Amino acid sequence: MLFVVALSGNPVLGTPGAVRFIIPVAALLLGLAVLHKKRLSVSRRGFSILALFGGIIALQTVHFQVFSAVTILGQLCRFAIAYCAVVLIPDFAGTYVRVMLALAVLSFVFYFSYLGGVVLGIDVAALTRPFALYAAPNGECSSILLHTFFSDPPDAYRNAGMFWEPGAFAGYVNLALVLLCLIRERFTKRAYLVRFAVLSVCLLTTKSTVGYIAYAVVLCLEVMARERPGGRAKLFGYLGAGFVLAFFCALAANLEFIAPKIENSILVATTQTGGWQADRLGSILFDLDYITARPLTGWGMRQETRLALNPELTDIEANGRGNGMSNFAATFGIVALVMWLVSSYKTLLLLSPQRKILAVLGLLVLVISLNGECFLNFPLFLMFFFSSGPRACYEL
Repeated sequence: MLFVVALSGNPVLGTPGAVRFIIPVAALLLGLAVLHKKRLSVSRRGFSILALFGGIIALQTVHFQVFSAVTILGQLCRFAIAYCAVVLIPDFAGTYVRVMLALAVLSFVFYFSYLGGVVLGIDVAALTRPFALYAAPNGECSSILLHTFFSDPPDAYRNAGMFWEPGAFAGYVNLALVLLCLIRERFTKRAYLVRFAVLSVCLLTTKSTVGYIAYAVVLCLEVMARERPGGRAKLFGYLGAGFVLAFFCALAANLEFIAPKIENSILVATTQTGGWQADRLGSILFDLDYITARPLTGWGMRQETRLALNPELTDIEANGRGNGMSNFAATFGIVALVMWLVSSYKTLLLLSPQRKILAVLGLLVLVISLNGECFLNFPLFLMFFFSSGPRACYEL
C-alpha cells in the first residue's frame, strides 16, 4: 500500500526517467498476485472494466489514426497495479489508514522543522536541496523522496508531505479520514480519536482550499457515523451535520485561501481570463466542449488529441490540469467516469452496509477531491474500479 501511495503522488517516482519502472513494477505485482492466489482470473466486473477501456482506446486509435504504444502501455500498467493492489491487500481501508497515519507523522517532522527554521532564520529547505532526488525546472519545489519542499510563500508554509503539492496530500488525507470514519468500530474510542486528530491536524497544515471544503463533508460524515441508525439518533445526526456546515461556512468567509480564492476562481471561469482553462472551475467549462463533442469515447491521453479543439494551448498539460473529474470524462468518456463513481460508492457501502448516507457522504468527499486534482491518473484512485466486492476482481 505504501508503494501504491508513493507511486500515486511522489514527484520522485513521477519523473520521466522513473516512469520507465512502471512496466516492470506492474509485471512484478501481477506475478505476486498469481503466486498469492495460485490462480488469478478476472471476474465479470474486472472483465467489464478491461473491456470498456480496451474498447475506448481501440475506438480512439481508429478515429484519430494515432497509436502510441508507450502511452497505452503506461495506462494499462496503472490499471494493472491498481488491480493487483486490490488482490494483494486484504484490508484496503485499514491498511490505507495506517499508511497515511504514518505519512502524516513523517510529514510533521519535516514541516515543523521547516517552520522552526523560519523562526530561527535557518532555511531548512535550502539545506536539503543538495540531497534532492527531484527538483522542478522552475525551482519552485524539490523533493528528497520523504518530503517535498516549496521555495516561495505561501506554498513554502504549507505541508505537502511526500506528494507533488499540498492539495494532493490533502486529497489523500481526506480519503484516509473517510475510511477511518467508516471502520471506526474496529478501534477503541481513544485510538479512533487519536487517529482522527492526527490526520485532521495534518489536513489543516496543507492549507488546501479543496481539501478544506472536502474536510467539511468529512466532519459531517464523522458526526453522522457517531449516531446509530434510525429514529431520534438519525435526526440528531442530521442536525449535527448541519451545524458543522454552518460553522465551516462562517470560518471559510474569514480564511483568505478559501472564500476569496473561490470568488477569484469563479471570476476567472466566467470571464475566461488569466489561464482559465487550467483553473479548477474554468477547466470544467473548457472540458465541457470536449465532453459534449465525444461523450462516450473521449479524446484520449495524448496531447495532440486531448487538445484537438484548442491546439494552440500547448502549455496546459505541462502546467497541470485544473479539474481531475472533467479531465477524466473528456479523456475516456462519461461512461468510464460513471463506472468509477458507481464502483466507488459500492466500495464505501461495503464498509457501511447499514448506512447508505455515509457511503454517499464518503463519495462526495472523493468527488470534491477529484475536482481539485487529477487523482484518476494514478493507481490509488483507480483501485476503486476493482474494490467494490470481495470477489470483484479475482476468483479463487
